[in-house]
Amino acid sequence: MRLGGTPEISLRTKVLKFVMLLRMKVFSSLCFCLFVAASVVAIHFYSEAKHLQKNLKTIELDPVVLQRKLQEEPPAWMLEQIRSDLSAYPSGITKAMIDEGFSGKRIEDFNLVRFTIKEGHITVAHDEKNLSSRHFRELLGCISKLNQHVRLPDVDFVVSLEDGFEGNPGIGPAFVFAKRADVASLILIPDIKALVGYSKLREMIPEANDKHPWETKIAKSFWRGSTTGGYSTLADWDRLARAQLVLLSLAHPEAVDARFHHVAQCDPEVPLLMKAKGMVSKSVSRPDHLKYKYLVDVDGNSCSYERYFWLLLSNSVVLKQVTPNIQWYYRALEPYKHYIPVKEDLSDLLEQIEWAKNHDMEAKLIAEESTQFAQNNLGPEDTALYLYLLLQEYAKKGEEGKGG
Repeated sequence: MRLGGTPEISLRTKVLKFVMLLRMKVFSSLCFCLFVAASVVAIHFYSEAKHLQKNLKTIELDPVVLQRKLQEEPPAWMLEQIRSDLSAYPSGITKAMIDEGFSGKRIEDFNLVRFTIKEGHITVAHDEKNLSSRHFRELLGCISKLNQHVRLPDVDFVVSLEDGFEGNPGIGPAFVFAKRADVASLILIPDIKALVGYSKLREMIPEANDKHPWETKIAKSFWRGSTTGGYSTLADWDRLARAQLVLLSLAHPEAVDARFHHVAQCDPEVPLLMKAKGMVSKSVSRPDHLKYKYLVDVDGNSCSYERYFWLLLSNSVVLKQVTPNIQWYYRALEPYKHYIPVKEDLSDLLEQIEWAKNHDMEAKLIAEESTQFAQNNLGPEDTALYLYLLLQEYAKKGEEGKGG
C-alpha cells in the first residue's frame, strides 16, 4: 500500500509546487508592473514639480536690508493692523477653528490653501487645481524664500487666493489679500503682487517720474481700466462706479479723461453699447499715466492691488475712492497726506479735482508724501517683514488657543 501510494503523493506534491511557483511568478510580475507604474507616476510628478519650481516667480530679498529691518523697531502701523485683525480671537486660535474653515466646499469655493510650518519644514494642503495656479506657486515661493532668511514659527494657517469678498465668507481665521473693514474674522496678508516684490514697477515708475516732473504734468484726472466690480447687463451696466467715472468723463472732458480699455464680466451686448457711447479706447501704458497730475483709483471686484501701489509711487496725486475694502497697508495712509479722498459714488470727484487745481502746492506735497511712503514702507523687505510679524503674532494666538 505504501509503494502503491508513493507515485500519487509525488504527483500531488509536484502539482502543488507548480501552482505555488506559478502564483509567485504572477505575484512578482504584478508587483513589478505596479512598481513600474508607480515609478512612472512618481517621475511625472517629480518632473512637474521641478517644472513648477523652475518657473516660480518669487520675491527678491536683500538679506542685509531684511536683517536690519528685523532688528529695528517695526513701523507702528504694521503691528497695529496685525493686532487689530487678530483681536477677533481674544481666547486664541484653535485647530478646530482652522479645521472648520478649511473643510467641505469652502476649500474649492474660496480657493483655500492650508500651510503648516513645523521646525522650519513647510507642508501644504490644497485643492488639486491649485498645483498649477500661479498665485499658489508664488505664495509658496515667497513663504519658502522668507523661511530661508529667518526661522519661521511653528504655525498652521489658511490662505484664500480670492481677490476679495462681498461680506463674511465664514472661513474663520483665514489670511486674505483684501477684506471689508467690518469683517473682523479675516486676517490681512500682503497680496500676491506685493509678495513677489513689484520688481518691474519699481524700475518702470521711477524712470517715468524722472521724465514727468510735477511742473510739466497735465492738470487733469486720468484713468484707464476694465469693467470689473460686478456683472453688467444692458439694464444695469451703469451702476458700476467705474462706469460712472467714464460717464463723468464724457460729460466733463476738461476735468476727467477716463475710458475702458477692456470690457468684461458682462452680457455680450454691453461691449457694443459702450463702444457706441464712446466709453472704450485703447490701453495706455503706465508710464504715460504719469503725464497727468491727478490719477484716479476706483475699486474693481475688490481693491485695485498693484495699481494703487504704482499710483502711490507715481509722484502724481491719487484721487482715491474711499470704500469699505481695505488691504494690509491702508491703515498707514491718511487723507490729504497720502491721497485726496473721493466718495464711494464719486459724487464729489469734480469738486476734489477743483480743490487740487486751486491748491497746487498742497497737491504736489501729497504726491511727494505718497511716493515716499511707497518707497519706505512697501519694498520687498517691508513686505517680508510684515509677513514675518504676522506669523509671529499668529503663532502666539495658536499657543493661546492650546492653553484654552
